[in-house]
Amino acid sequence: MRKWWTWGHRWVGLLAGLLMAMMGLTGSVMVWQAELDAALNPQWFGPSACARAGTAAQPEKPLATVLAVLAREAPQVRPAIIVAPTHAGASYQVWEARDPRTGLRREHFVDPACGRYLGQRDRGAWVMDRAHAVPALYELHSRLLAGETGHLIIGSGGLLLLALAISGVVLAWPRRSSREAWRRTLSIKTDASAVRLWFDAHRALGLWLAPLLLLLPLTGAMMVFSDSARTVVAAVLPTQPRQAKPMTAAKDAGPSLPSPAVPLDELVQRAQSRFPAATWSRLSLPAKAGAPYELRLLQAGEPRVDTGNTRVRLDAGGRVLSQSDPLNAPAGNVLLDWIFPLHSAEALGLLARLLWTAFGLLPALLFGTGLWLWWRHQRASAASRARSRPTSVSAGG
Repeated sequence: MRKWWTWGHRWVGLLAGLLMAMMGLTGSVMVWQAELDAALNPQWFGPSACARAGTAAQPEKPLATVLAVLAREAPQVRPAIIVAPTHAGASYQVWEARDPRTGLRREHFVDPACGRYLGQRDRGAWVMDRAHAVPALYELHSRLLAGETGHLIIGSGGLLLLALAISGVVLAWPRRSSREAWRRTLSIKTDASAVRLWFDAHRALGLWLAPLLLLLPLTGAMMVFSDSARTVVAAVLPTQPRQAKPMTAAKDAGPSLPSPAVPLDELVQRAQSRFPAATWSRLSLPAKAGAPYELRLLQAGEPRVDTGNTRVRLDAGGRVLSQSDPLNAPAGNVLLDWIFPLHSAEALGLLARLLWTAFGLLPALLFGTGLWLWWRHQRASAASRARSRPTSVSAGG
């Protein structure tokens, strides 16, 4: 069995190592994506000119103002999701639906206080300017810039990395468990040959960071294959049935959208009245008449600290159809709600984010050391075969 473990660990690592190294390196950056995006694009994520100058206050109906400005400046746009600003005075984001053919999602930025359209960008476009750099790296990390196909490849890569972590732990585990055996396994012999040095580094670092090597690819794969993950969790823990995702309009469906019987700002107020202490983060608009609106909110104490997982669905008349409270949910839902915050470290504090950032370098290091060790092994084997060949003797010898 050990021979097969070794063969599988070596060849899966060599063949998929570049993908896993890319996932780790981009993941290191994505731990800080909100801060980086805000630093690169303060005109969108920081206080607007009106807010800084104190010349204008937020309108009483900011959503109506945002959509009016958007209709004036970009009348062809059909909004799918409205994202609330995370800082006072910052702009609202209006997202179009993701284009299934290209994987791109266009984002528009509107300042309701100034009544200004601030610009747009295509999330998923490989453009390394200030506007696109952070979302481009995020889309590379999560979708390989290839839409749903890339998303599935990334999920499969996460499962491969999980298998590599398990096989690596099995192979590195001392055959005889003793204090001395574990000391040798978990240390790096710095005065040894280069081959021994890098072999020790490969083994020791993999074992020391094995918990993260198991956790991060597992949570990443669970996010990609969310339906399968929910089925597995529901088989062992009590879980509320999952509501269907709200259908948002296709990108080419045209700019018109169903008008609610009550204004959007009032819809938000009615939904927020169910959770008065929460702040809302996103409003999903329906694709067709009769489909619900969904407001996403963040309550104190939720692990998903960027957007929250509290949800309220309403019909066009403002009647609440359903709500989801993650702070009072069955154990299965609590586990599922922790998947993304564990993967991103956002719920674990600054030290965890720093550790996750450093850990993102590990797949590249393990791939590099593994590739070098394999190359040295191949070269040594070739030299050994050359020495073992019989030398030809001349006829006249």
